[in-house]
Amino acid sequence: MRASAQRTALCGLLAAVSVVCLMMGSLIPAALYACPILAMAALLPLREQFGHSAALTTYASVSVLALLLVPDKELALLYGFFGWYVPLQPALDRLQPRPLRAAVKLALANLAMLTLYGLLIFIFQMQSVLEELEGLNALWLIILLLSANCLFILTDILLHRLARKWSSRFHQHK
Repeated sequence: MRASAQRTALCGLLAAVSVVCLMMGSLIPAALYACPILAMAALLPLREQFGHSAALTTYASVSVLALLLVPDKELALLYGFFGWYVPLQPALDRLQPRPLRAAVKLALANLAMLTLYGLLIFIFQMQSVLEELEGLNALWLIILLLSANCLFILTDILLHRLARKWSSRFHQHK
Protein backbone atom coordinates (compact mmCIF):
# COMPACT_ATOMS: atom_id res chain seq x y z
CA MET A 1 0.00 0.00 0.00
CA ARG A 2 2.77 2.41 0.89
CA ALA A 3 4.60 1.97 -2.44
CA SER A 4 1.36 2.47 -4.34
CA ALA A 5 0.61 5.68 -2.46
CA GLN A 6 4.15 6.97 -3.08
CA ARG A 7 3.84 6.19 -6.77
CA THR A 8 0.49 7.95 -7.06
CA ALA A 9 1.71 10.98 -5.12
CA LEU A 10 4.86 11.32 -7.20
CA CYS A 11 2.92 10.91 -10.46
CA GLY A 12 0.47 13.62 -9.40
CA LEU A 13 3.20 15.97 -8.23
CA LEU A 14 5.28 15.60 -11.39
CA ALA A 15 2.18 15.94 -13.58
CA ALA A 16 1.50 19.26 -11.85
CA VAL A 17 5.12 20.34 -12.36
CA SER A 18 4.85 19.47 -16.05
CA VAL A 19 1.64 21.46 -16.48
CA VAL A 20 3.19 24.45 -14.69
CA CYS A 21 6.23 24.27 -16.99
CA LEU A 22 3.91 24.29 -20.00
CA MET A 23 1.91 27.20 -18.59
CA MET A 24 5.18 29.15 -18.17
CA GLY A 25 5.82 28.62 -21.86
CA SER A 26 2.62 30.51 -22.60
CA LEU A 27 3.89 33.46 -20.58
CA ILE A 28 7.36 33.55 -22.15
CA PRO A 29 7.12 33.50 -25.96
CA ALA A 30 10.79 32.58 -26.44
CA ALA A 31 10.27 29.42 -24.36
CA LEU A 32 8.12 27.64 -26.96
CA TYR A 33 10.56 24.72 -27.17
CA ALA A 34 12.30 24.95 -23.81
CA CYS A 35 9.20 24.53 -21.65
CA PRO A 36 7.99 21.27 -23.28
CA ILE A 37 11.51 19.89 -22.81
CA LEU A 38 11.39 20.84 -19.11
CA ALA A 39 7.97 19.22 -18.83
CA MET A 40 9.37 16.08 -20.48
CA ALA A 41 12.29 16.04 -18.04
CA ALA A 42 9.82 15.94 -15.14
CA LEU A 43 8.86 12.43 -16.35
CA LEU A 44 12.37 11.09 -15.81
CA PRO A 45 12.03 10.31 -12.07
CA LEU A 46 8.88 8.34 -12.80
CA ARG A 47 10.56 6.36 -15.56
CA GLU A 48 13.64 5.68 -13.45
CA GLN A 49 11.79 4.72 -10.26
CA PHE A 50 8.57 3.12 -11.45
CA GLY A 51 9.16 2.19 -15.10
CA HIS A 52 7.80 3.32 -18.41
CA SER A 53 4.12 2.61 -17.63
CA ALA A 54 3.99 5.25 -14.87
CA ALA A 55 5.76 7.75 -17.11
CA LEU A 56 3.43 6.98 -20.05
CA THR A 57 0.33 7.35 -17.89
CA THR A 58 1.55 10.66 -16.52
CA TYR A 59 2.51 11.84 -20.01
CA ALA A 60 -1.02 11.05 -21.25
CA SER A 61 -2.67 12.89 -18.37
CA VAL A 62 -0.39 15.93 -18.77
CA SER A 63 -1.12 15.99 -22.51
CA VAL A 64 -4.87 16.16 -21.86
CA LEU A 65 -4.47 18.74 -19.09
CA ALA A 66 -2.20 20.85 -21.30
CA LEU A 67 -4.78 20.90 -24.09
CA LEU A 68 -7.42 22.01 -21.60
CA LEU A 69 -5.40 24.49 -19.51
CA VAL A 70 -2.49 25.88 -21.52
CA PRO A 71 -3.48 28.95 -23.56
CA ASP A 72 -0.84 28.35 -26.26
CA LYS A 73 -2.14 25.30 -28.13
CA GLU A 74 1.02 24.98 -30.22
CA LEU A 75 2.99 24.56 -27.01
CA ALA A 76 0.52 22.02 -25.62
CA LEU A 77 0.60 20.05 -28.86
CA LEU A 78 4.42 20.13 -28.92
CA TYR A 79 4.38 18.35 -25.58
CA GLY A 80 1.70 15.98 -26.82
CA PHE A 81 3.70 15.05 -29.91
CA PHE A 82 7.10 14.73 -28.20
CA GLY A 83 6.41 13.81 -24.55
CA TRP A 84 6.12 10.13 -25.49
CA TYR A 85 9.86 10.09 -26.06
CA VAL A 86 10.86 10.05 -22.37
CA PRO A 87 9.05 6.79 -21.48
CA LEU A 88 10.11 5.08 -24.72
CA GLN A 89 13.72 6.31 -24.82
CA PRO A 90 15.20 3.22 -23.08
CA ALA A 91 13.48 0.90 -25.57
CA LEU A 92 14.83 2.92 -28.48
CA ASP A 93 18.29 2.93 -26.89
CA ARG A 94 18.37 -0.87 -27.03
CA LEU A 95 18.31 -0.84 -30.85
CA GLN A 96 21.57 -2.02 -32.39
CA PRO A 97 23.70 -0.95 -34.24
CA ARG A 98 24.14 2.66 -33.23
CA PRO A 99 23.52 4.22 -36.67
CA LEU A 100 20.19 2.37 -36.89
CA ARG A 101 19.23 3.66 -33.43
CA ALA A 102 20.03 7.25 -34.44
CA ALA A 103 18.15 6.89 -37.73
CA VAL A 104 15.05 5.47 -36.02
CA LYS A 105 15.05 8.20 -33.36
CA LEU A 106 15.42 10.98 -35.95
CA ALA A 107 12.80 9.41 -38.22
CA LEU A 108 10.30 9.25 -35.34
CA ALA A 109 11.09 12.84 -34.34
CA ASN A 110 10.68 14.08 -37.92
CA LEU A 111 7.45 12.14 -38.35
CA ALA A 112 6.08 13.65 -35.13
CA MET A 113 7.23 17.14 -36.12
CA LEU A 114 5.85 17.02 -39.66
CA THR A 115 2.57 15.53 -38.42
CA LEU A 116 2.25 18.19 -35.73
CA TYR A 117 2.86 21.12 -38.04
CA GLY A 118 0.75 19.53 -40.78
CA LEU A 119 -2.14 19.39 -38.31
CA LEU A 120 -1.51 22.94 -37.08
CA ILE A 121 -1.40 24.35 -40.61
CA PHE A 122 -3.90 22.29 -42.59
CA ILE A 123 -6.42 21.04 -40.01
CA PHE A 124 -6.43 23.66 -37.24
CA GLN A 125 -5.33 26.49 -39.58
CA MET A 126 -3.52 28.32 -36.79
CA GLN A 127 -2.87 31.81 -38.10
CA SER A 128 0.24 32.37 -35.97
CA VAL A 129 1.97 29.33 -37.46
CA LEU A 130 0.84 30.26 -40.95
CA GLU A 131 2.21 33.79 -40.53
CA GLU A 132 5.55 32.49 -39.25
CA LEU A 133 6.01 30.13 -42.20
CA GLU A 134 4.45 32.35 -44.86
CA GLY A 135 7.55 34.26 -45.91
CA LEU A 136 9.99 31.34 -45.78
CA ASN A 137 11.37 29.75 -48.92
CA ALA A 138 12.43 26.09 -49.26
CA LEU A 139 15.97 26.74 -48.04
CA TRP A 140 14.74 28.32 -44.80
CA LEU A 141 12.31 25.44 -44.25
CA ILE A 142 15.19 22.96 -44.61
CA ILE A 143 17.29 25.00 -42.18
CA LEU A 144 14.35 25.07 -39.76
CA LEU A 145 13.96 21.28 -40.03
CA LEU A 146 17.70 20.75 -39.48
CA SER A 147 17.59 23.05 -36.45
CA ALA A 148 14.69 21.06 -35.03
CA ASN A 149 16.69 17.85 -35.53
CA CYS A 150 19.65 19.39 -33.69
CA LEU A 151 17.32 20.39 -30.86
CA PHE A 152 15.98 16.83 -30.70
CA ILE A 153 19.51 15.41 -30.53
CA LEU A 154 20.41 17.86 -27.74
CA THR A 155 17.20 16.91 -25.91
CA ASP A 156 18.13 13.22 -26.19
CA ILE A 157 21.58 13.92 -24.73
CA LEU A 158 20.08 16.06 -21.95
CA LEU A 159 17.57 13.37 -21.00
CA HIS A 160 20.34 10.76 -20.83
CA ARG A 161 22.45 12.96 -18.57
CA LEU A 162 19.53 13.86 -16.31
CA ALA A 163 18.55 10.18 -16.03
CA ARG A 164 22.10 9.25 -15.02
CA LYS A 165 22.14 12.09 -12.49
CA TRP A 166 18.78 11.01 -11.05
CA SER A 167 19.87 7.38 -10.78
CA SER A 168 23.13 8.25 -9.05
CA ARG A 169 21.42 10.61 -6.58
CA PHE A 170 18.57 8.19 -5.92
CA HIS A 171 20.93 5.28 -5.22
CA GLN A 172 23.15 7.45 -2.98
CA HIS A 173 20.24 8.31 -0.70
CA LYS A 174 18.80 4.83 -0.54
